[in-house]
Amino acid sequence: MISVGICDDEMVLLEKLNRFVQACYAQNQTFVRVGTFLNGQQLLYEIEDGSRFDLVLLDIEMPQMDGMELAGHIRKALPDVLIIFVTSHMEYVLDAYELSVFRYIPKRDFEDRLRHALLDAAAMVEVQLRESYVIHNKNRLERIPLRNLLYITHEGKNAVLVTDIADTGTGRAARFHVRKTLQQVYDELDEREFLFIDRGCIVNLSCVMGIQEDCCVMKDGSRLAVSQSRLQNLKSRLLEFWERHM
Repeated sequence: MISVGICDDEMVLLEKLNRFVQACYAQNQTFVRVGTFLNGQQLLYEIEDGSRFDLVLLDIEMPQMDGMELAGHIRKALPDVLIIFVTSHMEYVLDAYELSVFRYIPKRDFEDRLRHALLDAAAMVEVQLRESYVIHNKNRLERIPLRNLLYITHEGKNAVLVTDIADTGTGRAARFHVRKTLQQVYDELDEREFLFIDRGCIVNLSCVMGIQEDCCVMKDGSRLAVSQSRLQNLKSRLLEFWERHM
């Protein structure tokens, strides 16, 4: 499923875009969830409440908060989100590239270009999903890019996924709880990329900066204790990982 947010202060166009997105993905047998917003603050509130979007379609000229400012806020909260500007103001195109905007589409006769952009976005999201850990239960659907997943520990019966993704509510790094054992989470990950360093901790080898004494030093500066029985294996696996990705 691809999650799409659409923000435009013109109700008629907002509904037109909503129908277009739904129809485009339905024709290509892609499941989609769409949220529509008449202003940027509504969209940001939704993100702050925990909603995650794979793709957002934004107007640029909007009251209170324009699309460029909105895109900056969204990018901070959702670093991997794909952004498409659907606008009448082509003069902003260079500024849009600074925000790593996926597409920039003029409102006039947008259908054909937007259709191609939506299909390209779906293909990219599919790649991102393959490189993500997905938390999926009846109340929640969350995608965590593996490159942002630092390590996994546990609290009671929950595995805790510690990331370097900023929590929009607190500003601190986000932590995600999932009702699984560490072994269950480990079995769902690529064993070449992740490793138990202690019976209560799994690290993402791509986020390890080094080993100092009996600690694993992560890219966010955190130091994780390594059990003596696993220390030599960690050193070997880390060297192997670095050699493979050099």
